[in-house]
Amino acid sequence: MLHIRATASCVPDAMTFRAVQAQEKNMGYGHLLYKAAAFALPRGRGKLHSEEEQRLLPSASIALPVALASQSAADMALAAVAQLQRQVPDALATVTHIVVTNAALNQRINESVAGRIQHSLKAHQALPFAIGQSGTAGVFNALMIIEALVKQNARVLLVASDKWLYPFFRSWGDLVAFGDGAAAILLDGDDATVSSQGMIHACAMHYGPAIDNPWQLSPAALADKLHPLAVNAIRAVLDRCGYTSGDIDWVLPAGFSDSFTLGVSHALGMTAEQHFKPNVCAHQSSAGPLLALQHLQTSLPAGQTATALLWDAALCGSAGAMVVKLKGCAAAATAQLSGKHHVSL
Repeated sequence: MLHIRATASCVPDAMTFRAVQAQEKNMGYGHLLYKAAAFALPRGRGKLHSEEEQRLLPSASIALPVALASQSAADMALAAVAQLQRQVPDALATVTHIVVTNAALNQRINESVAGRIQHSLKAHQALPFAIGQSGTAGVFNALMIIEALVKQNARVLLVASDKWLYPFFRSWGDLVAFGDGAAAILLDGDDATVSSQGMIHACAMHYGPAIDNPWQLSPAALADKLHPLAVNAIRAVLDRCGYTSGDIDWVLPAGFSDSFTLGVSHALGMTAEQHFKPNVCAHQSSAGPLLALQHLQTSLPAGQTATALLWDAALCGSAGAMVVKLKGCAAAATAQLSGKHHVSL
């Protein structure tokens, strides 16, 4: 069981988006221009073929959080951590581990995001490390490790941040579109601390067969592969808690289409009425589950508690889920700075 001490985020302004690939071309990715780096590109090349665009283009434009060209994934991560530091400076000063997770590469390829966070906090005693190769399910993967760390009296700062750049894909038709953003959460296992905002009761991961070519699939075919992964991850976390679907007040799925997320719920005996609708219509990438926690917490009446199920399915062939008990609080403090939207709780 993990106690939530504080959360914060940095989400860019939304823009109207209707495309398959991210549009920003950044020279921080210049190494990908070399032929030898083709293995690191989707399908081994950059430009879309007409068939790919026809198959993967969303049917309509959506409002998608997209970072400014001047903002890297590391910059957004630092902004979220700075908000957290304003809330709980003393607690952050005693952090023992800094865990960073991301699906997209940082545009400054030679920069350590975890290292930057450690330096900004002057947390020289903390161990910084990153968890990758998890798609957008990195938060759930990280929580599996953090559960073990807090049993050794660790206090852990978890930061998730993503910014998508050309030639990487944002959209798979109407199934999912990935936005940019960052979120941070401070976790420990100290029952004696009275400032807990909630508890993560359990988390689980499910690994299916690797999907090494999601861009070659139709959105419907990709959904068929992801559906059982999500269902199995949710079943696993409910089993760990000893819960049934009826014990869940709110379901907070990742930002896939309603038809996909409701199909997962239906397979588990959950209803559409249990779905909590956040104020975004896109998948918020690695930061998604932490942002969803914030949205739910500020929507609950102050002092009221709710049991929530959060889940995501990563396009690489895995899925994660967690069960959280949250306390409602006052509306989040917000600030608008240089095109960035910050939220802190």
